[in-house]
Amino acid sequence: MKIGVYTNVDRELSRATACDVADILRSFGVLEKVYEDGKDRDLGLIDFTCDVLIAIGGDGSMLKAVSYAARRNIPIFGINTGKIGFLTEVGRDNLKLNLNKVIGGEYFIEERAMLKAKDIGGEYYALNEAVIACNSCHVAEIEVKINDTVSDNIRADGVLVCTPTGSTAYSLSCNGPVLSPDVNAFVINAICPHSLHSCPMVVGSDSVVKLSCKDSDIKLIVDGRNISYPDTPYTIEIAKSEFNAKFIRLDKQNFYNRLLQKLSYWSV
Repeated sequence: MKIGVYTNVDRELSRATACDVADILRSFGVLEKVYEDGKDRDLGLIDFTCDVLIAIGGDGSMLKAVSYAARRNIPIFGINTGKIGFLTEVGRDNLKLNLNKVIGGEYFIEERAMLKAKDIGGEYYALNEAVIACNSCHVAEIEVKINDTVSDNIRADGVLVCTPTGSTAYSLSCNGPVLSPDVNAFVINAICPHSLHSCPMVVGSDSVVKLSCKDSDIKLIVDGRNISYPDTPYTIEIAKSEFNAKFIRLDKQNFYNRLLQKLSYWSV
């Protein structure tokens, strides 16, 4: 087994933890490479050659790592050095014990559905959500089609389409429903709708969603990252990805207990 380590070296705690993890993996003879991310680094499409990828950081680092690893069928083990760490598996405690379990294969794989968004510029993969949003403080009108049928014309700051995993992220802050990861569905949700009737829609995961906007000054956001500022009229097609994210889990966890535990962070 060869294990890669992925982290944002701009964050001191993440960098220090990555060094500790690399030393442990090196002592076991399984370290493949340390992949360093950061503000001044353009990783492009990294050619991961490892069997397992350890992502160190918060949920942002996990999301970026997933976008690379899922397309190469590489499972991810997350070590949290951020705040909530909803997607990560363990903290910095007991590093050697937990890494020994990974090396010894004492884990199971949890798969999560992803989205594939396509526009004239290319294809983008998301574990959480794909978003069309205004780039400045104005309301845009966005047409929503589900399987080529117009379902709504939404006046809002933006519209997002999210997976069950993403239902606990941006969509939740927009009063969207929480979906268990084993639900085969996506959520279509307006961001700050200028309406008295707007509500989220839950659609089957085999649906194809098209978002179209003629207003100027919009942007495409995928998993929290600004991808482009497209010309209008603009259309993006969003459907289930052919790839699933694969997370290494050491213990069976109840999703609802984990949800309560992690999201209670903001109530403290």
